[in-house]
Amino acid sequence: MNNIIKKYIGKSSLMMAFALMATGTAMTSCSDDTLSNINTDKTKVSELDPNAQLTTALLQTYGDFSLMDTYRNYITGFPQYFAGGWNVTNYAGSNFREDDMTRRVWDRYYEISIKNLVDAIHNSADKANLNAALRIHRVYLTAVLADTYGDVPCSEAGLGYISGISTPKYDTVEELYSWFFDELDACEKQLGTGTDHISGDVTSMGGDVAQWKKYANALRMRYAMRISDVNPQKAKEEFEKAVAAGAIASAADDAYIKYADAPFTYYDGANDYDFRANALSETLYGQDAISPTFVCSTLFYQLQNTNDPRLYRICRHYYNIKRSQVKPDKEQNIDLTDEVLAYFQRQGIGEEPCNPGAAWYSDWMNVPEVSEFPTLAKLAKQDANNYDNSDFRARMMRPCLNIDFEMPSCPGILITSAEVKFLMAEAKTKGWNVSGDAETLYEEGVRASMEMLNNYYLTSNKISEDEINEFIANNKLGDNPKETINTQAWILHMMNPSEGWANMRRSDYPAILNRDLLTKNGFTYTDSDWSMPVRLQYPELEAQYNNANYKAAIDRMGGTDDWHKRLWWDKADVKLQPDFNPPFGKGYSK
Repeated sequence: MNNIIKKYIGKSSLMMAFALMATGTAMTSCSDDTLSNINTDKTKVSELDPNAQLTTALLQTYGDFSLMDTYRNYITGFPQYFAGGWNVTNYAGSNFREDDMTRRVWDRYYEISIKNLVDAIHNSADKANLNAALRIHRVYLTAVLADTYGDVPCSEAGLGYISGISTPKYDTVEELYSWFFDELDACEKQLGTGTDHISGDVTSMGGDVAQWKKYANALRMRYAMRISDVNPQKAKEEFEKAVAAGAIASAADDAYIKYADAPFTYYDGANDYDFRANALSETLYGQDAISPTFVCSTLFYQLQNTNDPRLYRICRHYYNIKRSQVKPDKEQNIDLTDEVLAYFQRQGIGEEPCNPGAAWYSDWMNVPEVSEFPTLAKLAKQDANNYDNSDFRARMMRPCLNIDFEMPSCPGILITSAEVKFLMAEAKTKGWNVSGDAETLYEEGVRASMEMLNNYYLTSNKISEDEINEFIANNKLGDNPKETINTQAWILHMMNPSEGWANMRRSDYPAILNRDLLTKNGFTYTDSDWSMPVRLQYPELEAQYNNANYKAAIDRMGGTDDWHKRLWWDKADVKLQPDFNPPFGKGYSK
């Protein structure tokens, strides 16, 4: 039968081939087994390996280009890490809510990772270690969803095939956090009770159950601190139990997802579940010459005002005439940082990074002549059209994110020893049972934060030991340790922005720019409340496909899907600061 069909298809008679298939029993005696073999795709497996499902779920965390639209447009903008690029300015900078952009973390995690994890957990009861790892990552992703949206499906999520539940209820944030603690505790105890190897582990933990135990306890510390204002007694109990059980203690224990030095994937790759490259880095790099990632003035001035050695490791000045579609191209992103800073010094002016709500071209500056920059002037003699362009020079004057943070192989941070040190330092200030003193723990956190840049990101110009020591000596814990610790945690979380935004809302630090004082710049404005949103609204399709549970969650918020409605653990507004007073003055003549 197969040969006959191929014969007629080869003669471009597809309809004849279908006719032959329909009447094939009159021509040949195809058995049921033969037809089954013909119709079976030998390239597909009949059962999914739970280890493979763990790999997919881990890699998707930062490797899914589709969901990174939400990160670029909102989650990196609300905490004022980045500003000035069109996407972050039009959405986060303008408080413009668009469903297609706010829903992507929800849609993609539920469609792929949560569904795979629930299925794999159901099918791995005989693999104790793998089962625990799968459950721990489900906690991690559910926490991201809950901290982003509020009440979300969990206890009934992903059970459509297993239990026939297609309209899962929304668990409350309070219920979810209680479950996080119970689940992490149970998983930590279960790890090591089996003989199976976690072969699907693509993290720095490498399937080591001892490392997964430390990771589970570190997450428990994070979530305990998250509820410390709303339920301080429970927070204290959970935090102290996690510390006693043994958590991440040094850089050797850092938990992060490993990504490949592979070409960027974009949307087509995401549709094919190709999550090998770090898609957060990919979106921060940008896809054309006019959309690099500009560093927000809030982050820039925090680093500048404290003489932080990370300033020009994070911020660079590029003249970029071409942006590779494969991966960051340092050759065509000409680093002129030293020459730009020398120009500022000659002119006696400071820099002017992008403010939230403003594009890089807002408040257009007088652009220096190409002769001010020796490297650029030399190139312009060979090709003035490309290297003597005022628009490109204007962008060059704004500080951008160092492309070392935009490489496809950048780690996907889960939790690090630096964060654990900051959590312990704050716990100590609360009087919780933690060994050491708050000042020492804080300083260890700062040191680990800077060393993390050296270890995972910076390809050159690494931060020296002397620079780290000098910064610590001049930036002590001070009389407001909550602010000091959590401002440093905010800097640490730049490449884990969902945690940066969550911890900012929990701690109310650092003080961010009061956007009421800013001038609107012609973007889309749909929100009369100009303050930072504190959650993302639910996908609009939830009202259609899961209406009863969606409505119940909305009713618990007071009847409106309000992105200014604080989550259960978020007890106060983030602190605000007025317009900045940079130490070297503002930069440009308007």
